[in-house]
Amino acid sequence: MPTFLPRFLILLLGLALAEPGLAAVYRDPQGAVRFVVPDGWRVRTQRQDGVRQWKLVPPKADQRERAAIDVLIKVRPARGNESLDRLARRLKKGEGDREPALSLQYNKTEQRLFADVREGGFVSGRLWIMRREYRLYQKVGRKTMIEARCSATAAEFGHVRRALSSICASVRPDKP
Repeated sequence: MPTFLPRFLILLLGLALAEPGLAAVYRDPQGAVRFVVPDGWRVRTQRQDGVRQWKLVPPKADQRERAAIDVLIKVRPARGNESLDRLARRLKKGEGDREPALSLQYNKTEQRLFADVREGGFVSGRLWIMRREYRLYQKVGRKTMIEARCSATAAEFGHVRRALSSICASVRPDKP
């Protein structure tokens, strides 16, 4: 067996074990949600229209500006006729400037819907920009919905896809 192979395997094992250390788990002090925060990102808590929200800010200014990264997690009251089945059907179809979802993962037992969507829109100067977004919806009981949206411009999405995916996919109700 070549001598470099054991060293290479040890290096790979070290990287695999070190990766979870690059992110921290944020737990809401009031026990509403928990989610992964990549290394260097900041969490800002706010309240808008009576709804608790968490905004995540990437570490580099150029990511915030060029990629227009926007990560928002909120716990809100569920609307009366809102169901994940209906949301999934709506996301499967294009609507307005939103294309049909690139992928949908619907877990009925957890009452959890995860979607990958692309949506276009005009920005200043009548410039058309495509955004790619991960969306997560999870019902908590009958009256509460957790919603997470993790997006960036489609042109820059590849550079931040892993971070946005890990944030959005990790959002869960924080059960003590």
